[in-house]
Formats: sequence, structure tokens, C-alpha cells
Amino acid sequence: MRQGGPTGPPCLPSSLPTVMRSILVLAAATALVLTALGAAQVPKPTTVDVEMVEFAFRPSVIRLEAGRPAKVVLRNRGQIAHQLVADYLLKMPIRLVDATLDAEMPGIELVRLEPGGSARLEFHPRRKGRFIFACTIEGHREAGMHGVLEVR
Repeated sequence: MRQGGPTGPPCLPSSLPTVMRSILVLAAATALVLTALGAAQVPKPTTVDVEMVEFAFRPSVIRLEAGRPAKVVLRNRGQIAHQLVADYLLKMPIRLVDATLDAEMPGIELVRLEPGGSARLEFHPRRKGRFIFACTIEGHREAGMHGVLEVR
């Protein structure tokens, strides 16, 4: 390849047929456009921090957008164990990350956290609606430890 002017870009060799040079320029332009489009189409995950205390989830309403990746970070700030159970998550591909585990699974039945524990759930909500979640440890739901997962 020969160089362009002092501030110009490198030039394609003049020995290449015009068609071949056109194809190379078109391929480079296409690669730039596809890279830009790919970056623009990956939505940033919605992250929601949820505290578990005696006997509540804060916030008690988790709002997510259908089709947009979600990260729900659970932190047990209480003095006793708590858990999150949501039928919505039973058959949804999900990634669970905590201090000892980083696992992808086809769904999750519950997340139990000891005092001071935390975990992150990563998933792509698809089905819109309002779905109940709760702590199902005996007496916790009855004491008010429940909430709504709202997917718009």
C-alpha cells in the first residue's frame, strides 16, 4: 500500500482493479455501520437493589421492562434468614451470582439469604404483567414480607 498525503489516509494500490477497490471500501464501510448498530441495539440492563428486612422487601414493587435485561440485587439487611420466591422466575432462564456461586439455570424456585448475605439475579423478562413475590419462611409473608414484580 502506498501512503496518502501528509494528513491523508492510506490509499489502496492503484494496481487493484476498480471493482476490487470498490468492494474493499464497501466492506470496510459495512463493518463500521454494523459495529455501530450492534452497540446501539444492546440495551443496558435495568438494575434494581432490593433490601430484605424484618418483615419487608424494600422496595416492595420491582419495576422492569419486558425485553430489557434485568439485574435484581438482593441484600439481607435483617437479623434472620429471608428468601425470595416468585413463580415468575420458575421457568425463566436466569443467572444467579452470590459469594460462592455463579450459575445459569432454566429457572429458580427460591433465593435464600442469611443475615448480611447478598445475591444477584440476571434475567430477561419477557411476559408483561404484575406478579407476586414473597418470603415463604413460616410467618414472614403473613407479617407483610411480600411484593409485586411489575413487568411493563
